[in-house]
Amino acid sequence: MAVAERRDPRESFTKKLVRICQRLDEASTGVIAHKNFLNKAVTSQLEITSLWVVGSYARGAMTCGDLDLVLEYKLIEGYHPTPQTITKTLFGSLQYVRYYFGTPDSSTSGVVFPDAILIWTKPGCRWKLAIDSIQPDPNAGRATRETDSIPLRAEQLYMEPERLHQLAAQEKEGLLEWEFVEITAADLEPVPAEEISVRDKKLLRIAPMMGKKSQMLIPAIIRIMARYEPIGVWDSSDSYRVRFSCGATALHLGRPALPYNPFGDEPTIKQYALIPHISRKGPNGAWIIRRGPNHPDTQALANRHAYYLGSPGSPETVTYLGLNKIWPTQILELFSTHEEAKEFSAMLNEGSESPGTAISRAEGLDLISLFALADAVEIGDHQLAITRAGAIYFEQDIATMSEIIAALPLAINAALVPST
Repeated sequence: MAVAERRDPRESFTKKLVRICQRLDEASTGVIAHKNFLNKAVTSQLEITSLWVVGSYARGAMTCGDLDLVLEYKLIEGYHPTPQTITKTLFGSLQYVRYYFGTPDSSTSGVVFPDAILIWTKPGCRWKLAIDSIQPDPNAGRATRETDSIPLRAEQLYMEPERLHQLAAQEKEGLLEWEFVEITAADLEPVPAEEISVRDKKLLRIAPMMGKKSQMLIPAIIRIMARYEPIGVWDSSDSYRVRFSCGATALHLGRPALPYNPFGDEPTIKQYALIPHISRKGPNGAWIIRRGPNHPDTQALANRHAYYLGSPGSPETVTYLGLNKIWPTQILELFSTHEEAKEFSAMLNEGSESPGTAISRAEGLDLISLFALADAVEIGDHQLAITRAGAIYFEQDIATMSEIIAALPLAINAALVPST
């Protein structure tokens, strides 16, 4: 893990392990009340047959992030309850205890635990001796894992272990890249009223729709987006309490998840910001995920560019409200050359004494930030719908990423242009 998580003394986890073994001695077979796949209340009966301790505690570490346990059980009657329902029913809610189901060689963790220590097998077994047999080792620590590049704990995310392994592999292959922005206590302090921009006042209007834990993040989100998305506007059109966007950034709060194909044919999202609710254990911050250098979109856009009217990162768009149209449509004009943009600007400013509009250039993935600010894009003879509003206005389908890329002008390497 790139950012250190909170670690507690070994003794605190020993007390929890003892409590769990005591509960198993008292009732290793239990009736679990839960809901089936039809959301109907049902009961199941199961028996815990084995418990192993794994991870840093099993290696004797003096401090641990979690108590990692592997449980094997036998279903006696009914359907399989969810793992969370099983552990909460049998052991109650114990902080920083992580349960995996199966055996050390094959469990829901998705990894093999060669250093697993068998602790409990049946009521009355000598589990206290098994716990005492683990010698504390000042040199023992957290084992290296394939998912260590992911800056958040698995418990902070709503993704299966297999998915986290997949993301770690994609980051290693250069298909994705990311960074972690820590949220400190100072970041959670209210933003002074005079520092709140017009665009962020909209976020404050959205905030009451969120839960209390999400509302706590608002000051930090304002500060993070001022750095990573200074131009984009807030949008909560999908009506989620924990999902909304700011320009080309999609934010997921709470216990967030990254879509399985996050950047698949998506021309308006440049990055995702996954921000779990603040916790005592941490890490607390924003996991910002982007396309990596080897992502097909990155490579396809690498030699594409466009000019536009407006300051860098802040293009001017034209608002159209046609007949029989309910919603206004924001259209962005893009140009192949600086000369074309200059001619268009001169036409717009004809007869005006004010200075001409600034002309800026974007290339590569920065073009996506422009697309996120418009409903439709015009590039030469191409009219491309970016959003549903743009598709309705032009009465055509939303353009695919490949169609947009094909319409963008190629950047010319000056070194390859023959001299005259």
